[in-house]
Amino acid sequence: MAIALMGPVAAAAAVAGDDDVVVLPPWIVSASYDPAIQTARNDSFASTLGPTSVVSLEAWRDRSVGTLAEALRSAPGVVLQESFGGFEPPRISIRGSGLDSAPTSRGVALLVDGLPLARGDGSFHSGLFDPLLFSRIEVYRGSMHAAVTPAALGGVLNASSFGDKPSATDVRIEAGSFGAARSRFTIEAADGPLQMRAAASLDRQDGWRERSSQERVAVNLAARRRLAEKTFAEASLYAAWVDYEVPGPLTLSQALTAPRSVMAAVDRDKPARWSSVVRLSSQMTTETSGGDFSAGFSAQRLDDRFRQLVANGETESTSDDLNAHATLDHHFATDTVDHHLLVRATCSGGVNSLERYANLSGERGPLFGLVDLRSTTAALSVEELAWLRSNLAVGAGATALSARREIVDRLADPGIGRNFSVDDLSPRAGLLWRVQPGFSIHAAVSRGIEPPAAEELLSVQGTPPSQKLLSRDLQAQRATTFEFGLRGDGDDFNWSLTAYNARWSDEILRLADANGQPRGAVNADHTRHSGIEATLRWKILEHDNERLVLSATGNFNRLRFVDDPVYGSNRLAGAPPCSGWNELLYEHPRGWFAAVESTWVASESSADHAGKLTYGGHTLFNVRAGWHVSDHFTLFASVRNIFDRTHIASTAGVLDLARNPAATSIFLPGNGRNLVIGLEWAQ
Repeated sequence: MAIALMGPVAAAAAVAGDDDVVVLPPWIVSASYDPAIQTARNDSFASTLGPTSVVSLEAWRDRSVGTLAEALRSAPGVVLQESFGGFEPPRISIRGSGLDSAPTSRGVALLVDGLPLARGDGSFHSGLFDPLLFSRIEVYRGSMHAAVTPAALGGVLNASSFGDKPSATDVRIEAGSFGAARSRFTIEAADGPLQMRAAASLDRQDGWRERSSQERVAVNLAARRRLAEKTFAEASLYAAWVDYEVPGPLTLSQALTAPRSVMAAVDRDKPARWSSVVRLSSQMTTETSGGDFSAGFSAQRLDDRFRQLVANGETESTSDDLNAHATLDHHFATDTVDHHLLVRATCSGGVNSLERYANLSGERGPLFGLVDLRSTTAALSVEELAWLRSNLAVGAGATALSARREIVDRLADPGIGRNFSVDDLSPRAGLLWRVQPGFSIHAAVSRGIEPPAAEELLSVQGTPPSQKLLSRDLQAQRATTFEFGLRGDGDDFNWSLTAYNARWSDEILRLADANGQPRGAVNADHTRHSGIEATLRWKILEHDNERLVLSATGNFNRLRFVDDPVYGSNRLAGAPPCSGWNELLYEHPRGWFAAVESTWVASESSADHAGKLTYGGHTLFNVRAGWHVSDHFTLFASVRNIFDRTHIASTAGVLDLARNPAATSIFLPGNGRNLVIGLEWAQ
């Protein structure tokens, strides 16, 4: 598709005499544009010198999207392992960070319009997040993004409320197998200086496995107004409520032969989760002659009640959190060099009031833990990006961070009570070289730090119902990452390839013992994360509204211990060594379309660090088809796992050592074949 700007036939005139006018010919400026290829724009330093990608509403058109993994599967470097086939928290990982973070995620930051949708310590409940209520999600991989979020080593998922279209309406209704029903409504309108967006969704399903029903309601309201010629104000409200059952893990044999079943302990303990979040935010931006100044804050309340199996008991928490930023973004030039200077201060803080109870056959038992978890994280970042030539940019920056975690015991238990603090200065630098039009190279080195989440300073010990909540010492995890990437952008073929090598120290791992009992979080000594992230998009055919497009992503990693006294150089458990997604899409001029899609996990993955318990990979095929009845109305249908292949979606955490692999219940089977039919009206 080409964008052309036509000058008037009678352009600016040069007067030769009183009546003589020289008429200049029309002028045309054209550039190739593909709406599927977008650029992250909320962090110019990271998006210029580091690997980023964008997933927009266009990527979710004409298809059913029921999970966060399905929404982000086209983003390279993002590994999402589903739990029970719905919106419940998956295992989210970027470059190996956050591998064992479910059911509360950390290691990757989740932002909405540049401010965290998270507790004050950065942890979040991803099941409360509906990506389809936003116009786009920017993905920043690695630690070059530290100015946006300074305390997450994996990367950032930043959801933006407003899109590129000032006026749009979208209504979607879906129904499918296992009692699934989804509906979403979005309207965005502009009236003079005011732009507003409202989006809401309802998701529910009975579930493929026994005891796996779930329901979620989510709302996102946002408004943007021009207060003066160069001053803008934004305000937004995000709220969500979830209620879902937890079918729990199985042994490997059970997961492969009776994947829809549940353990007897699940029928006995009745695990389930009820959560809600309400978040208000406000931001203001003032443009200046050389850039802009912006400031914003958000306030959030997260209520979470989680009844787990007897080993973990029942948790009830209420978290009140505040986040704020102030950012100076300045552009200036010296001689032939264009400079971009950014100074950004961020602060997050909150109190999580947490209660722990025994689970007595699905009923709340005795209280064995009552604490307040207080967290603050403050950072100041300075970054300078300089364009030495029109095709060569270099940059350097640093982030000074101060983090505090405090456990305040409310039961006067001598085993509780711990303070954690860390101060750090982390630098980063990189370069971008556009070798020729459509081909660029980037290289970067960055150092990052991630303090523990406050809840990681606690562990449940003892045998039910005589359990105790104890605190433990933890260090912040740190990593130095080297990366090198290539990118090609053309009219018909777009691709990227990034290789990284990260040297970690004190990596935080949340472990269980050989019997599946929780050990809590511990620091490893030295670990190494390395891998390759690849993506391509090839327009094989495009002519007269007929298209054939191949899209693919691949993630290849090696995450291992380094001369560990117990595990030697073993792989870290919980990460598939190779995973990816492919799709071949055909669109006919008369409006109908069809696609074949595959998701794959290659080679074996380990469920314990000792390498005694492993599970194999899989390839699942999905098909979808539909018809654009008109310019606005679309019918579509999809079949996932069309060959009904039995497979392991992920594991419920990781183990130190599986001493009896055959009897170890840790595996979460993936959904079988399922059909979804939907309709969408979009304008």
